Amino acid sequence: MKSRWSSMVFVLLGAFSVGCPADEKPVAPVQAPAAPPPVRRAQLKGLQGDVKVKRAAGDEWISAQDGMPLFENDKVRTVAGAGAQIVFANGSIVNLGDDALIGIAETRPRPGQERTDLTVLRGRVDAEMEDPARQSLSVTTPAATVRAGREIVFQ
Repeated sequence: MKSRWSSMVFVLLGAFSVGCPADEKPVAPVQAPAAPPPVRRAQLKGLQGDVKVKRAAGDEWISAQDGMPLFENDKVRTVAGAGAQIVFANGSIVNLGDDALIGIAETRPRPGQERTDLTVLRGRVDAEMEDPARQSLSVTTPAATVRAGREIVFQ
């Protein structure tokens, strides 16, 4: 009986040792395409006092640096007595007052017009457009949305 079991084990082991023919190569696992890098929308300038940034993909508020790039869905926060200037790629400038919280909104391009989109969650912002004829500014708040395509002053 012992020899019969030995034969069976040998046959089973022989069946498991059969692999791919030598000319076949194992297939590499398919990887999902990498996400595109974030698009730089603006840059922080003229920091005064305590200014913080929260990255779209992050959970922590970090200290802002002069010249720091801002991307879609990043947030910028100033405390009492602080301020900052956000210079957008199209030349629009937004000045943040103290105790403000804004988000860099996702921009949906329009043909022939360069847009700047931001969300003001708290505080005051003053905005300037370099060329109002070809630029558009959209400011969304929890209660309203304001769009400007020419020079407009809000009081």
